[in-house]
Amino acid sequence: MIDSLLGLLLLGDGRFPAGGHAHSAGVEAAIADGRVTDEASLEAFVAARLATVGLVDAAIAAATLTGPLDLDALRAVDAEADARILVPALRRSSRRLGRQLARASGRCWPDAVFVTLAEACPDGAHQSVAIGCAGSVIGASADQIAALALHHAATTPAQAGVRLLGLDPVGVAAIVARLAPLSAALAADAVAAARGPLTGLPASSSPMVDIAATAHAAWETRHFAT
Repeated sequence: MIDSLLGLLLLGDGRFPAGGHAHSAGVEAAIADGRVTDEASLEAFVAARLATVGLVDAAIAAATLTGPLDLDALRAVDAEADARILVPALRRSSRRLGRQLARASGRCWPDAVFVTLAEACPDGAHQSVAIGCAGSVIGASADQIAALALHHAATTPAQAGVRLLGLDPVGVAAIVARLAPLSAALAADAVAAARGPLTGLPASSSPMVDIAATAHAAWETRHFAT
């Protein structure tokens, strides 16, 4: 019997080898063009990310977990995730992260779900779909897995801000803590949406982040993949 709490703690740990350390979730580009310069602007960036990409990822992860985990269902939910990521470079990164998350999770908690996921998405499932599958295997609830997806949406850009701007790690941790009520409200919205049809899942985006991501992918030198 898998301890779902331990599983959630492992999946939420930044040291879990799922590849997130190589991504800034748009913060590197935002620093370059002056949108993020300090703790206050980083907090605004993270809050906006939670309300857009974070909500979408949480809803897709919850929908994956609550739906059937057969080939057709996984392909369908992955297609919905794909349709909500407008920038090709971000689609590739999401699949790369999903592939690594599924690989690491499959080693920790061997289960046929990860075999089915690999068959359904041979190029790698999107990260949100892989999170949902991992949540199902460890026995997490939809509420817990939505909260986990939002945790990733907050901590990835927050920690990139520490590394790129040399911000106080304690102050940045406080940013994530202050945004906890927003994350909780968005998790509830994500789970409610996940109980409906896949086509009704949130499709929020940030045009500025998408434009910056397109430019970032063409940089000759960068610290992060996204």
